[in-house]
Amino acid sequence: MMSTKTEADLEGDRRILTLKNLMGRSLILNRPEALNALTHPMVLAIKKHLLGWQKSELCNVIILRSNSPRAFCAGGDVVRVSSDWESGNQRGAMQFFMDEYAVNHLIASYEKPIVALLDGYTMGGGVGLSMHAAFRVATESTVFAMPETNIGFFPDVGASFFLPRMDGQTGMYLGLTGQRLKGRDLVYAGIATHFVPSERLPMLEKRLQEIDVVDYNVVNRAIEEFVAQPEGGEIEYSLAGVREAIDRCFRFNKVENIVEALRQEAEVEGVEGEWAGRTLERLMGMSPSSLKLTLEQLRKGGACNIQEAFAMELRLAEGRLGSHDMHEGIQALLVRKSNDPQWQPPSVEAVDMAKMYLEYFERRSDYQMEFLGGAAFSEYPYAFGLPSEKEIGGFVRGENPQAGDFALTRGEVVAFFVRESGNKVGVREKVNWVLDRKARLMPDSSVLQWVK
Repeated sequence: MMSTKTEADLEGDRRILTLKNLMGRSLILNRPEALNALTHPMVLAIKKHLLGWQKSELCNVIILRSNSPRAFCAGGDVVRVSSDWESGNQRGAMQFFMDEYAVNHLIASYEKPIVALLDGYTMGGGVGLSMHAAFRVATESTVFAMPETNIGFFPDVGASFFLPRMDGQTGMYLGLTGQRLKGRDLVYAGIATHFVPSERLPMLEKRLQEIDVVDYNVVNRAIEEFVAQPEGGEIEYSLAGVREAIDRCFRFNKVENIVEALRQEAEVEGVEGEWAGRTLERLMGMSPSSLKLTLEQLRKGGACNIQEAFAMELRLAEGRLGSHDMHEGIQALLVRKSNDPQWQPPSVEAVDMAKMYLEYFERRSDYQMEFLGGAAFSEYPYAFGLPSEKEIGGFVRGENPQAGDFALTRGEVVAFFVRESGNKVGVREKVNWVLDRKARLMPDSSVLQWVK
């Protein structure tokens, strides 16, 4: 008996292409006219293929990529979701988020290596498809952002989990402002695990398809064959000059305090003052209620395991769909494109956070997450990117057993991380940069003391 495909099935087949070669499987996003923004049928097609390949003994590695050089995936089809909700199809709107988050969690739980090739725009829903994968490859064309506060929403797709775990207050800064990072920025921020020039991606994909064993270390070494060295031995990170200012300004638990810190920072002449002025102006254009919601969300997310993070986000998504600001932001920025949203309330000071907390974080929901994988970890089980500031600080302070009982010199600290990473490109530059900012020599000594 012939099976009849639905219109959604057919759209999924058109928009999500697959390629089978040797022991590799490529899942290819194919909606270039919309920068591969995810529709519900696309999400369902991704789920179908990932579940099938996970069981296949003929598949050792999965590659996620786009068919367009402009974008990996620039987000989700929030215009359709908003329209569904406002037309009374609330179940349909929420089903999109339930299925999208389930796929994001499936990627985090996946039992085989997934390599996401982030060539071009990688925003919102595209971040959800990639950030939870063991391997995330940036190129010179990669543009990363979580711009949800700009449309009255909040950083979702697991951002509650991964943004608070970034160095210092970097994740809080990116989540509240929607600031873009480009190219090698992603490696130093901990978003990408590798940097490979775009022209090498076809060769990398072919190399990955040849891997004849399910082994994450083998995949890592294969990707390392194609990475590009940074020029001049210096860190190539657009946030390098303002990282201390980011931590000073975004360490607070109230948006009002962050705004005041930015105002004070903006009075100082120089790079940090200019950055603070631009950041303050950017925040003032965001939905005030989204800013307060996002700050609370990300502070809570730092203590959540990954399942708890997605469950929280589902509740928040339902709350925002029932709000004024999400639909107003989508209409003003994505439909009318007038860029003049009328936020309610219109200012941060006018937002009643106590009321929002009850509405978003304590109210019971009719919608529950159904996870496709069992992972409930509190830290990602993969460590193929550059060492974090937390890891570097722990080693200098002697909290890592491999540090031994003796104080360490800069050379010894750098050598340890270079050796542990297998001489990974970028490790030396990042460790030296972190030590420059957060360690100093002890008096009359060549050994380091962690001071921040």
